[in-house]
Amino acid sequence: METNMIKNISIKQLCILPTIMAAAMATSVQAQSNLAIYGNLDIGLVKESGNPTKMDRGYNNWLGFRGMEDLGGGLSATFDLQTRFAPDTGAQETGVFWQGESTLGLRSTTIGSLRLGRAMSPLWQTKWAFDPWYDSGTFGSVSFPYQSGTFYSDPTLALGGANFARIDNGVFYDTPDFSGFQVHAATQVEKIIGASDRAAGLSINYGNGPLAAMLAYQKNAAADTIYFLAGSYKLGAVTVMGSYAQGKVLNAAGDRRREQNWVLAATYSLGSDTLRAGYGRTQESGNHKISFGYLHPLSKRTNLYADIYREKTLDNKNGFAVGMNHTF
Repeated sequence: METNMIKNISIKQLCILPTIMAAAMATSVQAQSNLAIYGNLDIGLVKESGNPTKMDRGYNNWLGFRGMEDLGGGLSATFDLQTRFAPDTGAQETGVFWQGESTLGLRSTTIGSLRLGRAMSPLWQTKWAFDPWYDSGTFGSVSFPYQSGTFYSDPTLALGGANFARIDNGVFYDTPDFSGFQVHAATQVEKIIGASDRAAGLSINYGNGPLAAMLAYQKNAAADTIYFLAGSYKLGAVTVMGSYAQGKVLNAAGDRRREQNWVLAATYSLGSDTLRAGYGRTQESGNHKISFGYLHPLSKRTNLYADIYREKTLDNKNGFAVGMNHTF
């Protein structure tokens, strides 16, 4: 009889297990003071001279999970996990699953936020605001290589470009906003095997009313360095922006050479639509790119866009692209 009772209890427990699990999950979500699933999807068609029409991204694509738990006294625990993928195939962008970010930290309303893990360096965290294409580096964007040249956060590119703008094993600190001023700093805790130095960076940012500006410095594991200065000003329907970067980068011959890159750009609002224009140039080589774009919002989160551009390098190319993006 005791054996039958045990069997009966086991069967009942199995029957109510889904309910218990659902309740536990609901309790966990309720305990989390702020939990968000977020992402971006951007895909388009591009035709460049000498190449067939192909499907590609106009901006980065990601899926992320971030949250914040109130610990009391103005202190919160934070986390951010973000994976990147190619929208045309669904494949991971690189071999790193949480390529975009994987951080855990603390945020204080009075002294700022501290994150540990993998994230964008202070330079790339904020320089997107000074390119009308948001530092996408593709289609009409003039950010690559005309904002930061060939400077990479990880010069080894051991992850196939995954660390182009990010620091692994990093400590990241962001101050609160002081009347428009904010400072971002980061340093790498673990030195890469065979590296000359630890990656580190600092960015001082200002944004108040129509004016925005930033000044940044960064070094990478190869001891390459870059100084970056950018600004923008909004005057009615027009926003003008520009940037200048000077870097010293180790080349394949083992020489550290100076690079100077600059960008001039603008946006113009036509009601809810936006015209975009940009010109970027590498001073030493004379390589340059000129772009024009049109952005039409279907809603607050969905846009249609078209770009036309011409780039002068060793292989000159003209390009035309149309696409769609959606954020959530």
